[in-house]
Amino acid sequence: MKEMTVKSTIKNYKVYISNNLNEFFDVIKTYENNGKIFLITEDIVYKLYKDTIKSIESKVNCSTFCFENGEENKSIDTVKKIYDFLLENGANRESILIGLGGGLVGDIVGFTASTYMRGIKFINIPTTMLSQIDSCIGGKVGYNYNGVKNLIGNFFNPQFVYVCPHFLDTLNDKQFKDGLGELIKYGVIDSQEFYDYIRNNYKDILMKDKDKLIYVIEKCLNIKKNVVEQDFKDTGLRNILNFGHTVGHAVEISSNFDISHGEAVALGTLTALKISEHKFNISTDIYNSVEDLIKKLGLHTTCKINDYSSFIATIRHDKKNDDKIRFVLIYGSFGDYKIKVEVSEDEILRALKESIDK
Repeated sequence: MKEMTVKSTIKNYKVYISNNLNEFFDVIKTYENNGKIFLITEDIVYKLYKDTIKSIESKVNCSTFCFENGEENKSIDTVKKIYDFLLENGANRESILIGLGGGLVGDIVGFTASTYMRGIKFINIPTTMLSQIDSCIGGKVGYNYNGVKNLIGNFFNPQFVYVCPHFLDTLNDKQFKDGLGELIKYGVIDSQEFYDYIRNNYKDILMKDKDKLIYVIEKCLNIKKNVVEQDFKDTGLRNILNFGHTVGHAVEISSNFDISHGEAVALGTLTALKISEHKFNISTDIYNSVEDLIKKLGLHTTCKINDYSSFIATIRHDKKNDDKIRFVLIYGSFGDYKIKVEVSEDEILRALKESIDK
């Protein structure tokens, strides 16, 4: 079992990476401390892992609550339902919430834990590629409000995160590939070396080779860990993790979430690279290579944008923007980046038409 410690201004916590879920029970015993455990998940995850959930319930003092899957349920209504469940079942300040699921579950359960009785213990068990390589660490929790992604939120660290690649075996092709958009992002912002590793091993990654998966999961989490430890509250450097997300979030919302987060990040990455070409004169070979890799991984490289005015308005609502629109861009090669680069609407429109909407 691999182990890493994530440090922040709030507290430290452990991340365990193991392909053996049984080791989870050895870890949780050190945190249980006689507090009642509440496992929160969503209906699709519950159906997939019903036996696993029953096993957890049989080995620890645990009750389970299940809410409906879907981005539309990343809302205050779901949070309130979990509050009601906790109250009805006697949850107190010694209780522990376990979030079992993808990034949506982690965000919702983490936010609930951060606010119930001013904060109770939280354990995150990510089950998707996207959540295992990215959203399971970093402390950002929250929900969507009034059409804006993650508008209401908090910074709240879990007691620990348990990453088990075994869960990825149950994902369908689309669900698994959703995480690969974030994987490409990490390759672009980290280094030529890591990007080349992804490119050279993409077939094994698509086949869910466990050694390759554990390598890229650990690598991505270490990249994020190093950034988060320097800028937990997201005031500067942490913006780099937003590469591809400014346009990506707008793609998600404009498609009414028919385009998933990871797919949208891949599309946003292409647009960010095209803007980087225009502003910093980076080589077109970078864009062409990334576009080719996205295709090799089975993700779309184009999408139709029907209403540019609404699309730009969505970008303006991004939390990273104020009265100006700001992007994370590449200025040299892989791993060379600038944050908070001011970009005009005309520059965005030109890049969109030369990248994803062509």
